[in-house]
Parts: sequence; C-alpha cells; structure tokens
Amino acid sequence: MEVSVLMQPFEVEEERVHFQLSGELQQDIFSKCKPELTGLLRKKLQHVRVDVTYEIVEEAIEPSKNLYTSSDKLHYLLEKSPALKELQKRFGLEADF
Repeated sequence: MEVSVLMQPFEVEEERVHFQLSGELQQDIFSKCKPELTGLLRKKLQHVRVDVTYEIVEEAIEPSKNLYTSSDKLHYLLEKSPALKELQKRFGLEADF
C-alpha cells in the first residue's frame, strides 16, 4: 500500500517534495510513512531541511462515468472506439433489447 502512495505524482520545489494524493486512505498511509521517507531523503540528499508535504487532489467526475442505460453505455463506447460503429452496422446490433 505504501508503494502505491509513493507512486503518486509529486513536485519538487526547492527544499520541499509535495505529493498529490487522491483520498483520505492514501493520506493515512502517507502519514504513517512520512517520517521514514523524510529521514531517508534527508540522509540520501545530505540536506537537513528537506521537507515532505502532501495535498489531497479531488479528480473531476466526468458525466460520462455515470452510465445507467444500455443506450448511454453504447454511445460512450462508440465515442471511445469508432470501430465499434462498424461492428454495430455489420451485425445489426442494438443497445435496447
């Protein structure tokens, strides 16, 4: 779990490493491993003022992710893969049955 948190995007600004976390679960995990990470970075970089911080970044929810009907799902998939339209025509596929 710690590895997945440490694989999140981060920025380095002067003496600060700033991680962008995606939720409270990652925040809890990060808080537990922050002292060890800070110590490791200070030792490897030989700089005692290195600091590790984080913020929780909320991702915008796309309206296309809330697909309820078969027609909505089909239209979404047609946008993602134009080849699907050819298959739909060739085999006479319909979303509603």
